[in-house]
Amino acid sequence: MSLLAGVCDVRGRDLGIGAVRILILDDEPLRVAALIAAARRACPAGHVTSTAGDPEAATDDARPRLVVVGPAHADGSTPADVVRALRTRRPDLAILVVSGRDTADAAVGAMKAGASDYLVLRDGDGLARVTEAVARLARAAAPAALGRPAAAGRGDGLSGLVGRSRAMDEVRTRVRTAAQTEAHVLLEGETGTGKEVVARAVHALGRRAAGPFVPLNCAAVPEALAESEFFGHARGAFTGALQERPGALQLADRGTLFLDEVEDLPLALQAKLLRVVQDREVRPLGGSVLRRVDVRLIAASNRDLGRMVEAGTFRSDLYYRLRVFTIHLPPLRQRRDDLPLLIEHFVARFNHRHGTTFALPAAPALRPLLEHRWPGNVRELENTVESVLILANATGVSMADVLGASQGPVGGCVLDERSRIVRVLDEHRWNRQRAAAALGISRVTLWRRMERHGIRDPLGTPARETA
Repeated sequence: MSLLAGVCDVRGRDLGIGAVRILILDDEPLRVAALIAAARRACPAGHVTSTAGDPEAATDDARPRLVVVGPAHADGSTPADVVRALRTRRPDLAILVVSGRDTADAAVGAMKAGASDYLVLRDGDGLARVTEAVARLARAAAPAALGRPAAAGRGDGLSGLVGRSRAMDEVRTRVRTAAQTEAHVLLEGETGTGKEVVARAVHALGRRAAGPFVPLNCAAVPEALAESEFFGHARGAFTGALQERPGALQLADRGTLFLDEVEDLPLALQAKLLRVVQDREVRPLGGSVLRRVDVRLIAASNRDLGRMVEAGTFRSDLYYRLRVFTIHLPPLRQRRDDLPLLIEHFVARFNHRHGTTFALPAAPALRPLLEHRWPGNVRELENTVESVLILANATGVSMADVLGASQGPVGGCVLDERSRIVRVLDEHRWNRQRAAAALGISRVTLWRRMERHGIRDPLGTPARETA
């Protein structure tokens, strides 16, 4: 493959970072010149040289950190082919694909192959958007970014990822790698495995740590209000819109937007979100002005999005945009060796929160917790430990006494009843009316049992208000 290439050495005064080397791969001289100019605008302190090159240039002595892949290649390779070859040689590269084709197939192909971002060269603003993307990816790819400490007061960002199992070691490794890039991230795992904890860790360890982290549960947003929730609205956009309100995308500007249960996004909203991801512009509902946003997306799902794509219930182009980097969270049953550490962690958290001094019992007393199956994973374990400690505090006994009791709402009974309530609430997306009906009890009774077992709504709604 014989390609024209531009190489931009970025000296970090303008970006506040160390030198970054950028390689431009394309076979059309005029476009190469334009892309080099865009790189110069993004990195005014750098210098640009032209040379022949191909994907193997990513492994030469220059070792670029960012590669811009154009659409024209003399041997007939597609941008996706080039991206795939680059990824094979250099998994650590940031790769920007620029194309003249505004089609879902082209974008999906490039993102599926491993591109960090995909831009369409449109008349007028195309190169300006390339300049912006190059600056953003170069900043994230800079050597200084790889060792950047977390923001002050946030610890190491990994303190919430408790466990010494091989599975958790792999999660921590993936979190550190994700934090070194600006790529969108998809978190996969069962309900209760700690996806928001992982999302916050990726945010805290990355260059956006000083920016906002905005969590949004897609399943909890009513479809009629979804567009306003994401994009905001102008005053008078609809009945009750008495003032302008920013949406989640604007609130997360220069930070991270965490989309939990992303599989519940309506198809129409998926298309609008995809456009924001591509253009980085938001138009509030009822508004006339486009507003620029710089947002990293971390999405989470407890369903197989790939199968949803095959079934036509989730857009393939958005799916491949979101899964540039994936982290799979193992269920608790696959890391049972971590149970003692997790229990100790939650006991310490309860003591700090409530000013108590409960001690962790010896292993034999923990047997009910260690032998339980935990279908609700870490969330169920956390809520159960807190429930046991609430009962211990209320009755003036030790944690071991509560776990050793054989009668009443303690010991094995508290685990069985509590796990059943949590499981049914999860199945009904924490709709208490439906969950109470499924359990065969009234909403008031459900609320009382949630209070007794220390079950907290992950959506943040107080149990009393909806019981």
